[in-house]
Amino acid sequence: MSLTSTQIENIQIDYGIVYVNFGEIGEALLGPSRGGGTFDVKASRRDIEFDGMKGKSKGMQVIDDINATLSVTILDTTMDTLAMVMPFATLSAGVLTCEVGAIGVIPDADYLSNVTMFAKTISGQYKKITLYNAMNEKDFSLAATPKSEGEIGLEIAAHWNPTDDTADLYKIEDVASIGGDTTPPTVVTVPADTDTGVVISSNLTATFNEDIKAADINSNNLILIKAADGTIVAGTLSYVAATKVATFNPNSDLGANTPYIWLISNVRDIAGNKMTPVAVNFTTA
Repeated sequence: MSLTSTQIENIQIDYGIVYVNFGEIGEALLGPSRGGGTFDVKASRRDIEFDGMKGKSKGMQVIDDINATLSVTILDTTMDTLAMVMPFATLSAGVLTCEVGAIGVIPDADYLSNVTMFAKTISGQYKKITLYNAMNEKDFSLAATPKSEGEIGLEIAAHWNPTDDTADLYKIEDVASIGGDTTPPTVVTVPADTDTGVVISSNLTATFNEDIKAADINSNNLILIKAADGTIVAGTLSYVAATKVATFNPNSDLGANTPYIWLISNVRDIAGNKMTPVAVNFTTA
């Protein structure tokens, strides 16, 4: 019997990597890991019994529930990782505590948007496995032993969304690369390039076309200068992830009838694509 080239190319040959909140604000690599990762899907089937049945019968089975989990062992013991491992604990000012308030219904904020594992195939592509509304449900254990590293075992479960019957529990897909998005972000500014008569008390806004790394909204990447002499205008930057809008609020009114240049560069989307630098020339009223 001969195998097809497609069958051979789709042999999974290597463990990839695991991300928390992949493709979203707060994306983080989970690791270093040890022993790879295991994705399990378990469905509870119930046979409808009837008089005269000869055994399992087509059309007479019901799936009562479906559960999906990802098991992985990691070596990272940073406080952020420990807080993810123990979602019922509270991390504040670098200290992780378990408080009496942890008893009761688990709040929505303790669930991760997703946990995603990439597994490499012979073709060089990846199987992308995403678990939604994910949370570690394995008991925490960390052994400190001589001449050995501490290991933290995770069993991350996907959860159905009880308020959205259309939401997925998990997804498996083929992707060419781990960073499947190769398109850099773009931006629309107010004021726009070549605008005149801009009110001197105005704030400047930059609206991006996709989610970006919030840390890139900083005074090194968004700079307002006077065109005449290159003086940097002091002000405060803010970013609202929900609207993808960055706002620059100058500390004082801009000069009247004065040309300015707003430089925006080095801003990346969640996949790490860097935008083309933008220079916005405008003149105040």
